[in-house]
Amino acid sequence: MSAEVFDRRFVLLSPQEADPLSWFTGSFVPLVFAAINLIYGSVFAVLSWGASPQPVVQIVGVLICTSACVLVHILTRPMRRRIGWPGAIVAIAIATFGFLLSAVGYAGSVLTIEVWWAPFGLALTIGSLGPYLPARVIVSLGTIAGLVAVPIAFLAIRAEVTAWGPISTIVIISSPIVSGIVATAVFSIVVVGRTLPLIEKRTQTMLSVDAPRGVRTQAEERQRLARLSLRAVPFIEQVARDGVVTTADRTLAGQLARRLRDDLVTQSNLTWLDSVAHDRLVVVDPDRRAGRMRGHQRTALRALLRAILDTPGTDAGSLLVELRGHPDGSTAVGVSLDIELPEGRRIMHLAPYYLALRGSVDDLEWKDDRFLRMTFNLPAVDPGAARDPL
Repeated sequence: MSAEVFDRRFVLLSPQEADPLSWFTGSFVPLVFAAINLIYGSVFAVLSWGASPQPVVQIVGVLICTSACVLVHILTRPMRRRIGWPGAIVAIAIATFGFLLSAVGYAGSVLTIEVWWAPFGLALTIGSLGPYLPARVIVSLGTIAGLVAVPIAFLAIRAEVTAWGPISTIVIISSPIVSGIVATAVFSIVVVGRTLPLIEKRTQTMLSVDAPRGVRTQAEERQRLARLSLRAVPFIEQVARDGVVTTADRTLAGQLARRLRDDLVTQSNLTWLDSVAHDRLVVVDPDRRAGRMRGHQRTALRALLRAILDTPGTDAGSLLVELRGHPDGSTAVGVSLDIELPEGRRIMHLAPYYLALRGSVDDLEWKDDRFLRMTFNLPAVDPGAARDPL
């Protein structure tokens, strides 16, 4: 990625936002880091058991750092909202606490700082957030954590480190953390930088779900054309047979023209979302913002709506889609449904469509009690650019 083609979205989007269905954005990634944290920390704590006056503290610190990665796993489950700043801050704060607890536990003992587990524990926690946070967030939170944790840890263990000077000690402590921040940020930028062009190229060549309209849609189109033709064709044939256009004919022609125009305007004003409404859903779109959605957003939302309608237990007519505009030009979209399907089956049925939509919109939230509710935002776009030929 050269400077000429670098897109600021590469640091503003996370790999999960760019491609939510890839393996590297799955929810098991944090568990892998948790396992590494637990194994490496436990081995080091056991090997240095006799060297520390408080060896149990090291085990507690290992468990705390491991729990930070487990928390990331919980917060990044597929049906949850994006982890965001608050969840990431809590996870890194927990790992930082485990790191500092380990430093305090080694006070008054001989510490082999080169292989000390705690800096790696904090670095692994930062790495577990890589698939779910943009590079700028990773760098910001990791730097803050390092600036807070490294000086405190240095003050706690400096008397026990005799083989290295102060600067070397600080470098050794901070190296795993800095390496974790850099590696995670580079991973995020590379994944997003390579994924976005592929997705955008794919959406440019993607066939619309409406393109092969299907038997029912084609039949409705033929019926509509037949109704329009039924009004005009007999009149035109009669005028052709008579060879004379009377005043009454002009009046009738004007009435037919107005009716045809009204029908055509009504049909042209229907959005792609209105066409889905035939499948038992209610659309509230007073500002006609559905037509401003991009092609990949329409495709993802349409697929999710049809999957919901195909779900056993769906209450006919209870699916509501509402679009409201914000002053900044963005659009808030809400989807609600009265559904009684058991939780496990519902997740398995809707998860692929939910994840596909999650990669196309902003701030997607899923609330699921007796009613299924989903909200997301569409960023402000140029109306002309948003009207894809779907």
